[in-house]
Amino acid sequence: MTATEPRDDASAASRMDKWSVAWTFLALALWGLFSFLLLADHGPDALCRGPLVDPDPSEQACRDEALRQWPALLSILSVTLLATITAAATTVYAKLLNRLSPAETTERDGAESSTSA
Repeated sequence: MTATEPRDDASAASRMDKWSVAWTFLALALWGLFSFLLLADHGPDALCRGPLVDPDPSEQACRDEALRQWPALLSILSVTLLATITAAATTVYAKLLNRLSPAETTERDGAESSTSA
């Protein structure tokens, strides 16, 4: 798109709205994964408690699971927060484009009708 081409704000708003929904679903899925890893029982026969419930397990079998360790959980949390912030930003931008799009078409239609009369 060059500077001389007119932008189609309605299609841009629709596209950004779809991206905001996709980012929101990704953020919700990551929050679900993070909650599951943090709270759910795991290990052989689910003997190990979740890291939030039992932060320092006494059994070696409970310590060996890499995704249940705090560094991995904090990494998942950081990716989850990044997806959440991106989802919020795209949602706000999509709403802004949706509000601006009809206003510009109404102004153009009003200007055309006043010049043709």
